[in-house]
Order: sequence, then structure tokens, then C-alpha cells
Amino acid sequence: MAEIDDIRDARYIGLHSPPKTELSQKLVHQVIDCLKAQEHRERARQEEVEKMFAQSVGLILGDLLLGYQQEGNGWSFHPLSSPSFTDLPIGYKMFRGIVKAMEQTNLIEVAKGRNHKGFEFQDGQRTYIPGLATRFRPLPSLITMANDCGLKKGEYDDHFPTQLPKKVIEVRATKKKGEGGGRKIKLPASKRSEQLAEEVKSINDFLSSFTLANASFSGFRRIFSEGERDDFDYNLGGRLYCAGDKSYMTLSSLLRRQTLINNEKVVEIDINASYLTILHGLKGNPMPERDDVYAIGGLPRDVVKKWFAITIGVQKFHSQWLPGNVAELSKTCLTYRPWMTVKAVQKTVLEYFPFMADWPSGEVRWSHLMFIESEIIIATMKQMMIQHHAPAFPVHDSIIVRKSDQDLAMETLAKQFQLLTGITPRLKVK
Repeated sequence: MAEIDDIRDARYIGLHSPPKTELSQKLVHQVIDCLKAQEHRERARQEEVEKMFAQSVGLILGDLLLGYQQEGNGWSFHPLSSPSFTDLPIGYKMFRGIVKAMEQTNLIEVAKGRNHKGFEFQDGQRTYIPGLATRFRPLPSLITMANDCGLKKGEYDDHFPTQLPKKVIEVRATKKKGEGGGRKIKLPASKRSEQLAEEVKSINDFLSSFTLANASFSGFRRIFSEGERDDFDYNLGGRLYCAGDKSYMTLSSLLRRQTLINNEKVVEIDINASYLTILHGLKGNPMPERDDVYAIGGLPRDVVKKWFAITIGVQKFHSQWLPGNVAELSKTCLTYRPWMTVKAVQKTVLEYFPFMADWPSGEVRWSHLMFIESEIIIATMKQMMIQHHAPAFPVHDSIIVRKSDQDLAMETLAKQFQLLTGITPRLKVK
């Protein structure tokens, strides 16, 4: 019997943690022997297919053991749809065949995702798990095999180290209503994409030479958006995202500040009102002189900030708050009042920021703002890397640096922001 919270809490199977030691390779061979013992094949696999089969078993085992070790419940997940394996080292059919065989040989248990038979939770009742990808967890038999091979829980990372991603540029289509994210688009290689890939790989190589304590780093991918647009030229979106689902980026702000870079304390430098500041630059307007750019018309800053957040995300003005906005503001903003409707807030915003009046009809969209922000962050990282051999780990509109590099990082970030927007940003140290 499994708890629904356990099913939700799982580690993503990224397929980037191959066996790298004799002990881990010994386990892979034993598992392959188990899987082949229950096969009923009319003919042997061809040599290349056999090699891919062995590599795939190793990658799947690595993720299963890392998930068993890193999550308290031991579950790992991956969608079982063909598109979800695009650009991965294992194909859809190979993955499904291996996990099915591992389940049949009682090496793993499987909790199937959407539109499958429900999992039993309590009182003998079964239910569906809508929207959740299929989960996988090692059974005691597999953990015993690992132990017998000399692989101990807590040491799996040493035997199955996560590799830096080989494919570091990803393009997605515009997200459609009801989608969690836009579908992946495979574009032909170009000089532009190759240059961007080399840039990300050089950053990955450099940052991987530093040790993070209380956090993890397995390289970046740069993800671009709205790739189906006619004017797309790797100029929309473009943020850096950590490969895999567990990294320093997923930590809370408090936990990120407890990270150490080569055993040195860190600070996080944040760009205050990043998108709004970039918009001022694009419109040729100086930033307001007031201390808090969101402090306007007697409205709570959280309310104004929320209006900008939901407006910049789409190409229109909302007629009402989005579902959950009012409940969130009521809980987190003590000075929020029911009369602070979207329309009322919008009226005040346009009085203080008149250039926002053409937002629904203007050419600038969130994807343009994100691209400019990502270019600023990456330029800052590169300058610190090349000129000072100093690491900077990004978190979208902020960077984490060693405490000793704080002044250097603030100067560099401010300079790069000013070069690309014409405005000197307000930076905040967390």
C-alpha cells in the first residue's frame, strides 16, 4: 500500500547517470542476466542493439538507485509517452521494454500514471492519479543485489555519477491551454545554435570544477520558447535550467544561502523588478526614483507586483484576478482589501507606468524580456569566468556567488544590465 504523497514526491529519471565503477558495472551485468533469464526470444539481439540494451539498463539502474537514495520514499518517475524521450539517450520502446521486464522479474514496483488502474491507498479503495507520470521504485530484491555487489545506500552517487548534459540547447513551442509546458521542437542545427551550445558547455565545464556543499549541480540546458514563430532565431526565452530535477535551483531561498562554493559562504544577488526595469529600458523611460518601484498609489507592493506578474505572462489585460490570486493575496498580504480588483489596480498602474498602456498591442512579450534577462545573466557569468576565474550560479534573475566575490559580481551584473538596457539596475543582496 502506498500513500498518495509518496507517489507525488519522486525524483525525475533523467538518464544521465551511467555506471562508472567496477562494482556498479557488476550490478548491471547481474540485472541483465536476470532480465534475459525470463526472456522468450526467437533470435538474439544484433550486436549494436545488445550494446544499447546494456547501456540502457545501466542508465535506468542509476536513476532508480539515486531516486531510492535521495527521496525518502524511493520513487522515481518518467512519463511513458514517446515524445518525452526526445533527445534522451534511451528510446521510448527500449525504456518501456526494460522497466516492464524489471517489474516482471520483481526488481522494481511500478505505479502507473494517468488513465491507468488506480493505486491502493487505504481502506482497500483504489483511485486514479491524474496528471502524474508513471513512478518506479526498487524492490528489496534489487537493493539486496546492489548490497551484494558492494553498492551501499548513500554511496550510489559515487558509482552512478550524473554526467553533464550533451545536448544543452532546447526549443519549445508556445504553451497551449492546459499544457504544463510547450512541446519540444527539433530545429535543424545552425551556426547560431552551435555557438549557443558551445557557450553553455563552456559554462558547464567551468562551474563543474567547483564543489557545491548542501546542494548539487549537474550542468545547464538553455531552453528557448515559442520556437514555431516566424521571427524565432534563438531570441525568445532562453533561461538556463539545471539538468535533472534536483539541483540548487530547486532549493528554497533560505537553503540556497546555506550553500557553500569550495567551502566558502555565499550570497545571492537579485535584480530588483527585473522585467519591469528591462521594460523601462526598452521604452526609453528612466526608472522611478522611489525606493520601491512597486510602491504606488497607496497600494500594497505585493498586490502591484502580482498584477505585473500575471499581466506580463500574457499579451492582454486581465478582467479579473486569476484563480488562486485572491486567496494567495489574502493570506500573504495583510493590507490586501477586496476593493483591490484587477481593474482597480490596473488603473493605478497605468497612472504611474503609462508606457504599459500598449502592452496588449505592443510587440514586446514576456519571451523577449526573458531573453534579455538571460543574456544579461549569461554575460555576467562569462565575464566573471573568463576575466576573474570566479563562479556564478544563476537562479533566473539572480546569481549565487562566493561572499568574497560579492563586490565583483555586483559591479559586473550592473555593467552588463546597463549595456543591454541602458539602465543601471537596483541590486539586492540576500
